[in-house]
Amino acid sequence: MAVSGTLYLSGLWPPFAEAVRYLLAWCQSYNLEAQITSGYRSCEEQAALYSQGRTPYEIAHGVSKHGTGGAVTDAPPGASAHNYGLAVDVEGRDQAAVISLARAIGFGTVSWDPAHIEWPGWSSLVQR
Repeated sequence: MAVSGTLYLSGLWPPFAEAVRYLLAWCQSYNLEAQITSGYRSCEEQAALYSQGRTPYEIAHGVSKHGTGGAVTDAPPGASAHNYGLAVDVEGRDQAAVISLARAIGFGTVSWDPAHIEWPGWSSLVQR
């Protein structure tokens, strides 16, 4: 398979997982190489990622860092599409092409996070 890491599909919301499989089929037809590196995340996993590159003050005040200073996410626990099985991260040689293809198919992305693909309008599907 051109895009590896499909084990991350198991925790996704089934319609989103199916949409990602559709994207993967297109990636394979274009011979794109990449890896899915993240899918569903528990709130505990999200908290650990959110704290990376942030001071206690920045955590307490929800400071957005857009990937600067070692921060890997701006979404605190419960505020990430990953927490609901509605996002994956993709990395690798053809990451930019995979993200462009995902946008063309209709997935949502985050401008400052080049690895992130999400269900468009995902927050309207969840109660927070």
